[in-house]
Amino acid sequence: MKKRYYGIALLVFLVLMALMYGGSILISFGVVIGGILFAGERGIDMGYNFLMDNPNFFSILIYLICTAIMLPWYYFAFIEKRGVRQTLHAHTRRLSPICFVWVAVLTLAAQHATSLIITFVDLLAPSVINDYMELIETSGMENYSILWAVATLILPPILEETVFRGLILQYLGKTGAKFFVANIIQAVLFGIFHMNLAQGIYTFFFGLLLGYLAYRYDSILAPMVMHFFYNLFGTALVDLEARFLPEFVQGLLVLGSVPLLAIVLVAIHFRFGEKKTTVTGGEHTL
Repeated sequence: MKKRYYGIALLVFLVLMALMYGGSILISFGVVIGGILFAGERGIDMGYNFLMDNPNFFSILIYLICTAIMLPWYYFAFIEKRGVRQTLHAHTRRLSPICFVWVAVLTLAAQHATSLIITFVDLLAPSVINDYMELIETSGMENYSILWAVATLILPPILEETVFRGLILQYLGKTGAKFFVANIIQAVLFGIFHMNLAQGIYTFFFGLLLGYLAYRYDSILAPMVMHFFYNLFGTALVDLEARFLPEFVQGLLVLGSVPLLAIVLVAIHFRFGEKKTTVTGGEHTL
């Protein structure tokens, strides 16, 4: 019976993908129809231009559609039976102020390590990176605004952590699979979710880190925080570094990211700086 949870985990992923792309088609169709009703044939171009000029708004609508389905799924699957208060306690009992410091430093290292991955992929397949850079330019990730903050920093961490480190990782845990197996599976799905080879490669490794944090702290709040920082560092911080830091300093940050990543992971694993407390119940329930 436990094996059926593999199928449920896959179903979660397929539903998310269907919502993402179905929602995109639905919104595009609705904007075109609205444009036609408002301005006739000219409304088609007006609707298309509106979506192209407002990618963050478009992204917010898609993520809201997905969140409206996936959050209730998570609630009824893993929260309803034990209650909101008990669930909140379970998600926060292993968290401490120092853990968020480690998460921030880990994210900083992971973000710079991403540059190494991008460089390596560029050496092997330059066309892949060219496609990736075109995607970034049209995604609205560099158009800083309130809409950008919602579309980049708030909704993706909430939705994606609920789905991948919440629903999928927990369903995989119910199969009886060892954590490292479940973590690899959810990270692979996380990479596929981004539907871009370059992004898929580095988000696979990022997904492994997020999955480890979810397991280590028995909470999806820690990976949500890391996801927030990762998106923030990958946009605003990278721009600031490119603007104010010499290239050799940027290079040192990238080269130092791997040893820093290892050091912080060791600190997190052995709970450096954390108050040693005994957590009852060995089961990890996100």
